[in-house]
Amino acid sequence: MSSQPSIPTPATPEYFDYTRAAREAGISDADLRSLIRIFEGDYPDDLMLRELHVLRACNAVARGMVTIREVLNPPNSQAA
Repeated sequence: MSSQPSIPTPATPEYFDYTRAAREAGISDADLRSLIRIFEGDYPDDLMLRELHVLRACNAVARGMVTIREVLNPPNSQAA
C-alpha cells in the first residue's frame, strides 16, 4: 500500500456526498478522515470507487449495521 493515493481525495467529494451521510451518522471529522484513508489505501487509483465505499460505510453506520469503531478497528486487524 502506498502512503499517498495516486488520485488524491478532494476536500469536497466529487462523485458522492459522503460528508452529508457522515454527519447524519454522527461520524466525527477525524473519524471520517480515518475512513477515507482506509479506502485511499484500497483504491488509490479510483476516486469514484473510493467515494462510493466511504458513502456505503457511512450509510451502514447510520443504519446501525456497524459502528464507526468497528469499521475503523476491525477484529482481524489486531496487532500480533
